[in-house]
Amino acid sequence: MYGKLELHNPTGSHKDRESEEIVKYALANGHRTLAIASTGNAAISLAFYSYVYELECHVFISRGIEPERLAHIRAYHPIISLTKGTYDRAIVECQNQSESHGYLNCNPGARREKMVGDSRIGNELGREVNVDYVVCPTNNGTLIAGIWAGLKQSGQSPIMVAAVAREGVLATSIAGFHRLEEPALSQCLNESDGQVVEVADDEIPEAIRLLLKDGIVAEGAAAASIASLKHLRLPKNSRVCCIITGNGLKFPLVMRELLGGPHVG
Repeated sequence: MYGKLELHNPTGSHKDRESEEIVKYALANGHRTLAIASTGNAAISLAFYSYVYELECHVFISRGIEPERLAHIRAYHPIISLTKGTYDRAIVECQNQSESHGYLNCNPGARREKMVGDSRIGNELGREVNVDYVVCPTNNGTLIAGIWAGLKQSGQSPIMVAAVAREGVLATSIAGFHRLEEPALSQCLNESDGQVVEVADDEIPEAIRLLLKDGIVAEGAAAASIASLKHLRLPKNSRVCCIITGNGLKFPLVMRELLGGPHVG
């Protein structure tokens, strides 16, 4: 059992892999204004990289976002549009504004650089370990498809498992299964003989506590890969790697809600 700890990236999530590649593309091709729809981590990351490289960043995000996440996004001074509705509505508004004003649309499915960034995770896994299963928290599919591309480049072909969650669950970053990264997502699952596992609300806090015992503070969506394990019929002696995508220390109030009251066990 392995954990790939993406929570050690600059803003505490794997989204930095994607943002770094997008900003490199933008700088090389004369784009000075970027735009993204997000539930939190993607906006935090792109706003951070835009601030560092002096680019203008437009963030489209639901009015229902947790105050902690919004405060973290604001720290890097993007231009924020709070939309009336869910992530789906934020995506539509971002796309429309990008087309109208010439912004570089950085949403999943719009920029292949995002998958290129995530493919580096697969490259690293391929060099460091040899596994039979790779489990990824999944919403749009950029991460899992990118990792699969990197693993193939390294000569490995494990079974890819997409850990998903329903709308309104505690794993905010993967609430819903939007599949914006098609056809790459379906190609990944088909080529790897992969599967999709839905994680329930009450399984997320349990997974977070398990990770805490190993000294890993993971946010809700990041722990979904661990929570999904009980749903898998793993052959004996299988080697499994769970992608731990985001740092729970970024959102202490949300973490307190996820963990509930005092835990004795």
